[in-house]
Amino acid sequence: MTPALVSAVQLCLTQRSRALAFNESLKGSSMDVKQPPAVRRRGRTHRTHEERSAATQQKLIEAAIHCLRTYGYAATSTTLVSEVAELSRGAILHQFGTKVDLMLAVSKYVVEQQNNFFAEALRDFPRGKERFIGLTDATWEALSQPGAIALLEIMMASRSDDELGARFPALAADLAKSQMEGAWAIAKRAGITDRAAVEAMSQLHRAAMQGLSVQMMFATDPKSLEPALNVLKWYKRMLADYLIEHADGGPSPAAPAPAKPKPAII
Repeated sequence: MTPALVSAVQLCLTQRSRALAFNESLKGSSMDVKQPPAVRRRGRTHRTHEERSAATQQKLIEAAIHCLRTYGYAATSTTLVSEVAELSRGAILHQFGTKVDLMLAVSKYVVEQQNNFFAEALRDFPRGKERFIGLTDATWEALSQPGAIALLEIMMASRSDDELGARFPALAADLAKSQMEGAWAIAKRAGITDRAAVEAMSQLHRAAMQGLSVQMMFATDPKSLEPALNVLKWYKRMLADYLIEHADGGPSPAAPAPAKPKPAII
């Protein structure tokens, strides 16, 4: 082998050795594999079917509340609700089926809204007697809202609408029970032990305020109802003081009044 050939072979081996060493140094590194370009993920722009359906139901329920409060139950047809909601009548049929189904959905929606409102409003009152007294203000504010008037329209209509009358009372009973349990829980924290008196007072107050809310629909000056509401709050404070004072025992205001002895006939 000539010297020139030997030099050429040595040069070739040296270059090959350097190439192998370089390749070895790349192993385990991201450089030995060509990485694909990063893919930019776009945010989801299309709502799901469930989201679209929920949005449609919300729109129809809010339109129904407006119609019930403005025109009353009898005039609140599915056609009117769809027009106010700016949706097709088929949307109501697809989402709820019948007017009664829509009315029950409105009732459940209003009850949920009222429960959320109570929870938020009562936070402004300190625990104890003041929160128990504050129930009156919170209830009046809740009953003054459009949803409460709509619920009252549905409740009254259940007397004459057979299908609604067959399905609404169970929902109304659940609402009354839930509100009674909430009032009793607050009363106990105030130191009251007479549950019968608390339940009777809650029933009386709610009935009185529902009557005032109906009057407010026809009153030219809503402030004209404030004196009646103030008397209601004054009475509740007096009763709360009595129930706290007699927490360890005493005659219950909810108990039947003792019968008066009949005068003797001579």
